[in-house]
Amino acid sequence: MDNPGYSNHIDVKHPSSVPWSVSDVIFVYFCIFILSIIFTGSLLYANIDIDKNFYIVALQILLSVSILTLIYLIVVQKYNIPFKEAFGISFNRMPRFIHQGIIVTAIMIVSTTVIGIVFSEITNNEPQTPYTDMSLDKFKWLSLLAVFFAPVVEEFFFRGFMQPAIIKRLGVIGGIVVTALIFGISHTQYLNYGAALFSVTAIGLILGIARYKTGSVMPGIFAHFFNNFLAVLFIFN
Repeated sequence: MDNPGYSNHIDVKHPSSVPWSVSDVIFVYFCIFILSIIFTGSLLYANIDIDKNFYIVALQILLSVSILTLIYLIVVQKYNIPFKEAFGISFNRMPRFIHQGIIVTAIMIVSTTVIGIVFSEITNNEPQTPYTDMSLDKFKWLSLLAVFFAPVVEEFFFRGFMQPAIIKRLGVIGGIVVTALIFGISHTQYLNYGAALFSVTAIGLILGIARYKTGSVMPGIFAHFFNNFLAVLFIFN
Protein backbone atom coordinates (compact mmCIF):
# COMPACT_ATOMS: atom_id res chain seq x y z
CA MET A 1 0.00 0.00 0.00
CA ASP A 2 1.12 3.54 -0.55
CA ASN A 3 2.16 5.68 2.37
CA PRO A 4 1.10 9.28 1.63
CA GLY A 5 3.75 10.63 3.98
CA TYR A 6 6.69 9.49 1.85
CA SER A 7 7.93 9.49 -1.70
CA ASN A 8 8.48 6.07 -3.25
CA HIS A 9 12.19 6.90 -3.68
CA ILE A 10 14.96 7.38 -1.14
CA ASP A 11 18.44 8.88 -1.23
CA VAL A 12 20.90 6.08 -0.42
CA LYS A 13 23.55 8.69 0.44
CA HIS A 14 21.33 9.98 3.23
CA PRO A 15 20.11 7.07 5.42
CA SER A 16 17.81 9.40 7.34
CA SER A 17 15.64 9.61 4.22
CA VAL A 18 14.31 6.06 4.71
CA PRO A 19 10.63 5.97 5.68
CA TRP A 20 10.77 3.06 8.11
CA SER A 21 11.54 3.67 11.78
CA VAL A 22 12.85 2.03 14.93
CA SER A 23 9.32 0.80 15.67
CA ASP A 24 9.44 -1.23 12.44
CA VAL A 25 12.75 -2.75 13.54
CA ILE A 26 11.29 -3.66 16.94
CA PHE A 27 8.29 -5.18 15.18
CA VAL A 28 10.57 -7.49 13.18
CA TYR A 29 12.43 -8.49 16.34
CA PHE A 30 9.11 -9.27 18.06
CA CYS A 31 7.84 -11.34 15.13
CA ILE A 32 11.05 -13.38 14.98
CA PHE A 33 10.88 -14.01 18.74
CA ILE A 34 7.30 -15.26 18.43
CA LEU A 35 8.12 -17.42 15.40
CA SER A 36 11.05 -19.03 17.19
CA ILE A 37 8.80 -19.90 20.13
CA ILE A 38 6.10 -21.29 17.83
CA PHE A 39 8.57 -23.38 15.81
CA THR A 40 10.32 -24.75 18.89
CA GLY A 41 7.02 -25.40 20.67
CA SER A 42 5.61 -27.23 17.65
CA LEU A 43 8.57 -29.59 17.53
CA LEU A 44 8.36 -30.29 21.25
CA TYR A 45 4.59 -30.85 21.09
CA ALA A 46 4.94 -33.16 18.09
CA ASN A 47 7.77 -34.99 19.92
CA ILE A 48 9.70 -35.35 16.68
CA ASP A 49 13.02 -37.15 17.12
CA ILE A 50 15.50 -35.16 15.02
CA ASP A 51 19.19 -34.47 15.22
CA LYS A 52 19.88 -31.45 17.44
CA ASN A 53 22.32 -29.93 14.96
CA PHE A 54 19.83 -30.30 12.14
CA TYR A 55 17.20 -28.63 14.31
CA ILE A 56 19.48 -25.62 14.92
CA VAL A 57 20.14 -25.23 11.21
CA ALA A 58 16.45 -25.65 10.31
CA LEU A 59 15.43 -23.06 12.89
CA GLN A 60 18.04 -20.56 11.67
CA ILE A 61 17.01 -21.04 8.04
CA LEU A 62 13.35 -20.54 8.95
CA LEU A 63 14.15 -17.37 10.91
CA SER A 64 16.44 -16.09 8.15
CA VAL A 65 13.73 -16.46 5.51
CA SER A 66 11.21 -14.88 7.89
CA ILE A 67 13.45 -11.86 8.54
CA LEU A 68 14.01 -11.21 4.84
CA THR A 69 10.29 -11.65 4.14
CA LEU A 70 9.28 -9.21 6.88
CA ILE A 71 11.81 -6.64 5.70
CA TYR A 72 10.53 -6.99 2.14
CA LEU A 73 6.90 -6.54 3.22
CA ILE A 74 7.69 -3.46 5.31
CA VAL A 75 9.90 -1.76 2.73
CA VAL A 76 8.02 -2.66 -0.45
CA GLN A 77 4.43 -3.17 0.64
CA LYS A 78 4.10 -0.79 3.58
CA TYR A 79 6.26 2.08 2.31
CA ASN A 80 6.20 1.40 -1.44
CA ILE A 81 10.01 1.63 -1.81
CA PRO A 82 11.69 -0.49 -4.53
CA PHE A 83 13.66 -3.20 -2.73
CA LYS A 84 16.86 -2.79 -4.75
CA GLU A 85 16.78 0.95 -4.27
CA ALA A 86 16.20 0.69 -0.53
CA PHE A 87 19.35 -1.39 -0.06
CA GLY A 88 21.54 0.01 -2.82
CA ILE A 89 21.52 -3.13 -4.95
CA SER A 90 22.82 -2.75 -8.50
CA PHE A 91 23.94 -5.72 -10.58
CA ASN A 92 25.90 -3.43 -12.88
CA ARG A 93 28.07 -2.38 -9.94
CA MET A 94 28.82 -5.90 -8.69
CA PRO A 95 32.55 -5.82 -9.67
CA ARG A 96 32.92 -2.61 -7.69
CA PHE A 97 31.00 -4.06 -4.74
CA ILE A 98 33.25 -7.13 -4.72
CA HIS A 99 36.36 -4.94 -4.81
CA GLN A 100 35.02 -2.85 -1.92
CA GLY A 101 34.14 -6.04 -0.06
CA ILE A 102 37.72 -7.30 -0.35
CA ILE A 103 39.05 -4.02 1.05
CA VAL A 104 36.56 -4.12 3.94
CA THR A 105 37.52 -7.76 4.62
CA ALA A 106 41.19 -6.79 4.90
CA ILE A 107 40.31 -4.03 7.38
CA MET A 108 38.22 -6.46 9.42
CA ILE A 109 40.98 -9.06 9.54
CA VAL A 110 43.58 -6.52 10.66
CA SER A 111 41.23 -5.09 13.30
CA THR A 112 40.25 -8.45 14.78
CA THR A 113 43.87 -9.61 14.75
CA VAL A 114 44.92 -6.53 16.72
CA ILE A 115 42.08 -7.12 19.19
CA GLY A 116 43.23 -10.72 19.64
CA ILE A 117 46.82 -9.65 20.25
CA VAL A 118 45.76 -7.01 22.78
CA PHE A 119 43.65 -9.50 24.71
CA SER A 120 46.51 -12.02 24.65
CA GLU A 121 48.87 -9.44 26.13
CA ILE A 122 46.38 -8.41 28.81
CA THR A 123 45.31 -11.90 29.90
CA ASN A 124 48.51 -13.83 29.00
CA ASN A 125 46.28 -16.40 27.32
CA GLU A 126 45.29 -17.15 23.77
CA PRO A 127 41.81 -15.73 23.00
CA GLN A 128 39.13 -18.41 23.27
CA THR A 129 35.97 -18.80 21.18
CA PRO A 130 32.86 -20.97 21.62
CA TYR A 131 34.18 -23.10 18.75
CA THR A 132 37.36 -24.18 20.57
CA ASP A 133 35.88 -27.34 22.09
CA MET A 134 32.93 -27.76 19.72
CA SER A 135 32.43 -31.11 18.03
CA LEU A 136 33.36 -31.27 14.37
CA ASP A 137 29.88 -32.38 13.35
CA LYS A 138 28.21 -29.40 15.05
CA PHE A 139 30.82 -26.99 13.70
CA LYS A 140 30.14 -28.14 10.13
CA TRP A 141 26.44 -27.32 10.52
CA LEU A 142 27.19 -23.91 12.03
CA SER A 143 29.75 -23.20 9.32
CA LEU A 144 27.03 -23.68 6.72
CA LEU A 145 24.96 -20.99 8.41
CA ALA A 146 27.90 -18.65 9.04
CA VAL A 147 29.12 -18.69 5.45
CA PHE A 148 25.96 -18.88 3.35
CA PHE A 149 23.15 -17.40 5.44
CA ALA A 150 24.54 -14.97 8.03
CA PRO A 151 26.22 -12.56 5.57
CA VAL A 152 23.00 -11.97 3.65
CA VAL A 153 20.49 -11.92 6.49
CA GLU A 154 22.60 -9.92 8.94
CA GLU A 155 23.61 -7.28 6.41
CA PHE A 156 20.06 -6.74 5.23
CA PHE A 157 18.70 -6.61 8.78
CA PHE A 158 21.40 -4.81 10.77
CA ARG A 159 23.08 -2.53 8.22
CA GLY A 160 20.34 -2.26 5.61
CA PHE A 161 17.24 -2.06 7.79
CA MET A 162 18.18 -1.27 11.39
CA GLN A 163 21.07 1.16 10.94
CA PRO A 164 19.22 3.76 8.80
CA ALA A 165 16.30 3.73 11.27
CA ILE A 166 18.61 4.38 14.22
CA ILE A 167 20.51 7.05 12.27
CA LYS A 168 17.19 8.88 11.93
CA ARG A 169 17.01 9.01 15.73
CA LEU A 170 20.65 9.40 16.80
CA GLY A 171 22.54 10.76 13.81
CA VAL A 172 25.19 9.01 11.72
CA ILE A 173 27.78 8.27 14.40
CA GLY A 174 25.22 7.25 17.00
CA GLY A 175 23.33 5.09 14.51
CA ILE A 176 26.43 3.22 13.35
CA VAL A 177 27.80 2.71 16.87
CA VAL A 178 24.50 1.60 18.43
CA THR A 179 23.82 -0.79 15.55
CA ALA A 180 27.31 -2.29 15.97
CA LEU A 181 26.70 -2.76 19.71
CA ILE A 182 23.36 -4.46 19.10
CA PHE A 183 25.01 -6.60 16.42
CA GLY A 184 27.70 -7.68 18.88
CA ILE A 185 25.30 -8.44 21.73
CA SER A 186 23.02 -10.34 19.34
CA HIS A 187 25.84 -12.88 18.92
CA THR A 188 25.02 -14.40 22.29
CA GLN A 189 27.49 -17.25 21.77
CA TYR A 190 30.32 -14.72 22.31
CA LEU A 191 29.04 -13.10 25.52
CA ASN A 192 31.47 -15.10 27.70
CA TYR A 193 34.43 -14.55 25.36
CA GLY A 194 35.84 -11.03 25.65
CA ALA A 195 38.10 -10.99 22.60
CA ALA A 196 35.46 -12.61 20.37
CA LEU A 197 32.76 -10.21 21.56
CA PHE A 198 34.94 -7.16 20.95
CA SER A 199 35.93 -8.55 17.56
CA VAL A 200 32.38 -9.15 16.35
CA THR A 201 31.37 -5.68 17.58
CA ALA A 202 34.32 -4.15 15.74
CA ILE A 203 33.24 -6.06 12.63
CA GLY A 204 29.75 -4.60 13.02
CA LEU A 205 31.25 -1.11 13.27
CA ILE A 206 33.37 -1.58 10.13
CA LEU A 207 30.45 -3.03 8.16
CA GLY A 208 28.25 -0.17 9.34
CA ILE A 209 30.73 2.40 8.06
CA ALA A 210 30.98 0.51 4.76
CA ARG A 211 27.19 0.54 4.40
CA TYR A 212 27.05 4.28 5.10
CA LYS A 213 29.95 5.20 2.80
CA THR A 214 28.88 3.04 -0.16
CA GLY A 215 25.11 3.43 0.22
CA SER A 216 24.71 -0.31 -0.38
CA VAL A 217 24.56 -3.53 1.62
CA MET A 218 26.41 -5.42 -1.12
CA PRO A 219 30.03 -4.60 -0.12
CA GLY A 220 29.14 -5.63 3.43
CA ILE A 221 27.61 -8.90 2.24
CA PHE A 222 30.74 -9.78 0.28
CA ALA A 223 33.03 -8.72 3.14
CA HIS A 224 30.93 -10.66 5.65
CA PHE A 225 31.07 -13.74 3.41
CA PHE A 226 34.84 -13.51 2.84
CA ASN A 227 35.51 -12.97 6.55
CA ASN A 228 33.35 -15.87 7.72
CA PHE A 229 34.70 -18.18 5.02
CA LEU A 230 38.30 -17.44 6.00
CA ALA A 231 37.44 -17.83 9.69
CA VAL A 232 35.90 -21.25 9.04
CA LEU A 233 38.97 -22.36 7.08
CA PHE A 234 41.25 -21.12 9.85
CA ILE A 235 39.33 -23.00 12.54
CA PHE A 236 39.19 -26.18 10.46
CA ASN A 237 42.95 -26.07 10.02
